[in-house]
Amino acid sequence: MCGIAGIVGFPSGAEAGAAAVLERRVRLMTQMLWHRGPDGGAVWTGDGASIGHRRLKIIDLSDGGRQPMHTDDRRFVLSFNGEIFNYRELRAELAARGHAFRSDSDSEVLLRACVEWGDEVTARLVGQFAFAFHDTRERRLLLARDHLGIKPLYYAVHEGALYFASEAKAIAAVLPGTRAPRLDLLGQYLSFLWIPGEETFFSGIRKMLPGSRLVWHDGRAVSTRWWDPVEQWKEASAGASGAGRRGAGERDEEARALLGEAVSSQLASDVPLGLLLSGGVDSTILLAEMATRARTPRAFTATYGAASRLRDVFDDDLPFARIAAAAFGAEMTEETLEADVPTLLPEAVWHCDEPLADPTIVTNLALTRRAKPALTVLLTGMGADEIFAGYPRYPAVLFGEAMRAVPAPVLRAGAGLLRLAVSSGLLPIERGRRPLQLLAHLHKPFEERFLGYSSYVSPDVLPTLLEGEARTLAAAADVFAFHRGVLGRTAGLSPLSRMLATDLCGFLPYLNLENMDKTGMANGVELRVPFLDHRLVEWSMRLPDDDKLRRNAERKVLLRRAWSGRIPEEIIRRPKTGYSPPVRGWMRETQREYARDILLSSRARERGIISPRAVEQLFDENTRGRAEHGMQLWTLLVLETWMREYADRTEWTPAEDPAALRRIGGEEDA
Repeated sequence: MCGIAGIVGFPSGAEAGAAAVLERRVRLMTQMLWHRGPDGGAVWTGDGASIGHRRLKIIDLSDGGRQPMHTDDRRFVLSFNGEIFNYRELRAELAARGHAFRSDSDSEVLLRACVEWGDEVTARLVGQFAFAFHDTRERRLLLARDHLGIKPLYYAVHEGALYFASEAKAIAAVLPGTRAPRLDLLGQYLSFLWIPGEETFFSGIRKMLPGSRLVWHDGRAVSTRWWDPVEQWKEASAGASGAGRRGAGERDEEARALLGEAVSSQLASDVPLGLLLSGGVDSTILLAEMATRARTPRAFTATYGAASRLRDVFDDDLPFARIAAAAFGAEMTEETLEADVPTLLPEAVWHCDEPLADPTIVTNLALTRRAKPALTVLLTGMGADEIFAGYPRYPAVLFGEAMRAVPAPVLRAGAGLLRLAVSSGLLPIERGRRPLQLLAHLHKPFEERFLGYSSYVSPDVLPTLLEGEARTLAAAADVFAFHRGVLGRTAGLSPLSRMLATDLCGFLPYLNLENMDKTGMANGVELRVPFLDHRLVEWSMRLPDDDKLRRNAERKVLLRRAWSGRIPEEIIRRPKTGYSPPVRGWMRETQREYARDILLSSRARERGIISPRAVEQLFDENTRGRAEHGMQLWTLLVLETWMREYADRTEWTPAEDPAALRRIGGEEDA
């Protein structure tokens, strides 16, 4: 797990000083990623191209795994971020084809696999990866990103050259024009907490789609999708046979085998490895599978104080995590996270690159920082909710289908009575928030209902939060365009499959995985996600819907059934509790004044982006408990923090000296 950066297509050495400028820029870009690879770094520079790498040592800790890595004839160069979990099998196949190896690293296996299979190498990989593979003879670069977007990759085209990096800040450091915020994307950010698709909040910087390849050749970038969840789902649905045609017992066995294989492959590590344990079904299943393979890990779990949980109305994970740890003899570290938001939020926003309003960016940053002294690799249960229907919005949307016979005026009247109960103080907003959300969208058509439950600000409210140009742009934007595009492609699938496929294309990579990668790598910690082994994901697409969600709203049915008797029954029966910090309590109480000071500061007012009047109203209604605006306030707070960390930043010199990077490719590497 590392950081990569580079430039290709730069003016050749015929232009005086071009090579020096090229390498200087790549050195700066690479050192902006120091946190991703604190164990070493280097650059390679050739004719019109330079590639950098920061290394986090995990597999093969020797110098044999250092990068950028080149072939013996120096024709091909690789810079790679991630892990290839089937590298041993690929190595054996490549050795049979005549390839010789000088290290035990998965990086060298990937390099030689790229030489052997070219662009089609991606179809052979099992892992989480983003890499750059450069052919110096053809002056051709291949960029590739893993199936589901576990590892990030950004790029920009500037003056005929392609710039790429694991994080957008590395590109922004050398291309100042990219730091201007894309105000036309504010509507999407405020609606979803994240920005979907290839666009980013940086002008001119794009992110590669999950499961995509980009080839740069002859001054032109051509991007293609080599793995697409929607197309995979359609193929699975159209197949004449599959998991759905087998009995429940057989499906359970297949699930255990596939997840067990994923866990086994992801235990590969030459450094200490552990588990993020929430006490929920997903992470407890991982603990059971690790223990079965004689790798009972050290487990980390997070908890919040009772006062913090009160406003957010979620159960404490800690008692269940203790039950899970005791059942499998795991050594568990318990971390109480009463986050220092004023200190951690600016740092978390900086590391996330784009504004990302999931409040767990703060607690994930704190938790992985505490884990780092003992562990460099952590497995996590992320992804199970997206493939086995774990989120409450899925049954809520389907409940609306069953309620279509109820006249819309009746549903609206019920919502009005509920709002009156909250506004009058008869019903605490903490208890009324979810029913209000349910009733607000229950009468709408399927797609609109799903979009309503997936977003945080309705299109009619959105412009009122902004002012000036930002308000005009938000009013004109179709914030649901990305989601509608994906939903349109899922026509013909079941309603549940349409929702899951849409979340695999958007919510998972652009919120959850982005958050996980950036906050973990900020501390040099690699997070692995066995549930997102693409073979398990593809298999899950063939399952019948009632293996995921039953009419009684029971979710993740197959997981509970397949591991019943294998993990504690208290956890099997436990309802899902979102792993989320108490943001509503923060915004109403402990962090309210901090947020007010930021959002109503003269600095924020002078931007002319966020409406002070709207902010005042949100705080007033939220504080009095007459409406629930905690997430909206947090989203605006993250936005203003991003503006301070990026748009206002004048110093872009990395903490680590760019000149200190080693140069790869000289005679010492022969």
